[in-house]
Amino acid sequence: MRRFLAALLSIGICLGISNHARGQTEIQVAEPRVTYTFGSTLTIETEIISTIPIQKITLLLQPESATQQIVGEALLDPTGRAVFSLDLAQNPIPVFRHVLFSYQVVLENGETITSQEFEFDYDDNRFPWQSLATEEFAVYWYEGDTEFGQTVLNTAYEGLARIRNQVSAPDLSKITYYVYASAQDMQSTLQLSGQNSAWIAGHADLASGNILVSIPPGPAQSMEIKRQVPHELAHILLYRKLGEDHDKLPRWLNEGLASTAEIFPNPDYPLLLEKSYEREMLIPIADLCQSFPLEAANFQLAYAEATSFTWYLLAEYGNPGMEALISAYADGLGCERGAEVALDSTLSKLERDWRRINFNESPLRSSVEGILPWMIIFAALLLPFFGLFIGDIVKRRRKHE
Repeated sequence: MRRFLAALLSIGICLGISNHARGQTEIQVAEPRVTYTFGSTLTIETEIISTIPIQKITLLLQPESATQQIVGEALLDPTGRAVFSLDLAQNPIPVFRHVLFSYQVVLENGETITSQEFEFDYDDNRFPWQSLATEEFAVYWYEGDTEFGQTVLNTAYEGLARIRNQVSAPDLSKITYYVYASAQDMQSTLQLSGQNSAWIAGHADLASGNILVSIPPGPAQSMEIKRQVPHELAHILLYRKLGEDHDKLPRWLNEGLASTAEIFPNPDYPLLLEKSYEREMLIPIADLCQSFPLEAANFQLAYAEATSFTWYLLAEYGNPGMEALISAYADGLGCERGAEVALDSTLSKLERDWRRINFNESPLRSSVEGILPWMIIFAALLLPFFGLFIGDIVKRRRKHE
């Protein structure tokens, strides 16, 4: 056994075994073997050899763009094989991320040595992915032929041109699409990687530049490609344009810009808006600044309103006005104040103008609805005085009688 260890130490470099010691002590860490079942279990095995007995081995995992490390202990058997196991249900890793990891070895003499970094890609390995790639885009899919993948790729370029006609966008670096054949498949992927998947057909991972879309086969497939592919791309480009200031955009503007990028807009939106207007059930735009409703019906209505309202602003104020609005919000101005600074109009007035143009609403109705809350407050304040006035009249009348 000793001869074997000595030989292994002497030829470690030739075999790809890495030596990364701190201080005088040397350890040898062989190239790890990484295996996983997506969303279930991750196993990392390697051989660690030290001239001083090992007391403890800790594995440090750092998924790309994640804020926190995953830390766990690797168990060492008598042959020097270190095995690390991770329950991915309890410690999910975001899907399609590059993962860096290293070993922290504590020796019996109290010395702590950290190995070099190793890496692997955490992909959704439940499906047999096919792929196409260019300098700007990569497309992965598992159901459909090469023509299907090429259609998605072509639509990404078409969407890119459409977005750049509406807002300025930075130079493009690689963006990767993962095309699922059903919303259920895509949503299960997000759930297994610890991400929210409620009510969504597509997801843009802003930090990594990965886009997940669900495009099932069938007669509506072409429409879904032209809707989802540009929509999620707009989210990525807005993030790369604004960086961390991207989160300061009102939700209605973020989703509105993504929806106006769609080559084939959602055909249900116009009818939904018209019916909601007739029933006086439209959601005030100010209520869509922070978040969208969680109920399915109102969630779709919020998207429809954000899309229509953003189209109105683009038509009324053009690209310069939209750039000014984005800049004002990115600077940290509030939902109402940003509109005033960028477009010289309050958000409520912009909403009344949108309703007037989109629904042929009379200015009188818009004005009444605009001051209705104040009228109610005013009436509530006057009601006690009105009651006293009526009571006084009744008393005088009775006295007179």
